[in-house]
Amino acid sequence: MAKVADELVRFLLPDVKVRGAIIRGSNIIQEAESIHGLEGAPAQLFGHTLLSSIMLLSISKGGVRQVLQLDAKDEAAPIQRMQAECRPGAVRGYVQWHEHTSQCVEADGISAWMGKAMLLSTVRDLGIGQPYVSTIQHDSDWLAEHILHYLTQSVQVEADMVLHGDVALMIEAMPGCDDNDWFKAVESMAKIPNQCFEDETVDELLKHFSSLGCQIVGRDEYIYRCSCSAESMKQVLDNMASETLDELADEQGDVTLSCQYCKRSLQVNVNGVK
Repeated sequence: MAKVADELVRFLLPDVKVRGAIIRGSNIIQEAESIHGLEGAPAQLFGHTLLSSIMLLSISKGGVRQVLQLDAKDEAAPIQRMQAECRPGAVRGYVQWHEHTSQCVEADGISAWMGKAMLLSTVRDLGIGQPYVSTIQHDSDWLAEHILHYLTQSVQVEADMVLHGDVALMIEAMPGCDDNDWFKAVESMAKIPNQCFEDETVDELLKHFSSLGCQIVGRDEYIYRCSCSAESMKQVLDNMASETLDELADEQGDVTLSCQYCKRSLQVNVNGVK
């Protein structure tokens, strides 16, 4: 059965020289929860990480791939890493747990799961030359604040962001946007009630920006999809030393690889690899 796509809408607020993007990623989050066995706060945090990578790709000046990686500096934090990789039309990711932790923390903020000081790393691949790589450290309970700190410090753009439930909304100042323009855009977004993010469609949410001349300029579909294949997984084994393969193999000489993004497994006999 084909996966149901979520629609990302790109828009302009020409009256204040601001652009933005919004997505209700309910299908993406549901698929990610199912694959990675997540529930509660970790499921929401991982969903927000996936949607944030889509937001970063959608507002970047071109690009074929956007990676967003969050790393805990606290070695005892329940979640040690969350990573999301977005390409046009598809996103995937994984969660790396502390080996002695289960989903038992009774808190919602990202700092409860990954610690106060967290590293945020991004890779933006334009498809030509070397990708842009950036890493910053920030202290906040909220993922949106980590993203905005990154945009301010590393990209040097003025932006604002909402991550609520299965909705991600981001706006960014364009050239010519002055302080008064930016205040109007941020004010309009701040006035959207939380209940609207839960109940309204994406098009209905954009009506809250109608006083700023909101114009929809594009629509893109996204699904949770992994790009791995049996061929690519086997190539990993082909590149391993014979000694390493022997250490990984079971008594029958079989090595099993599992993709961290989609949990697909491949079993290969080392005698056919060497």
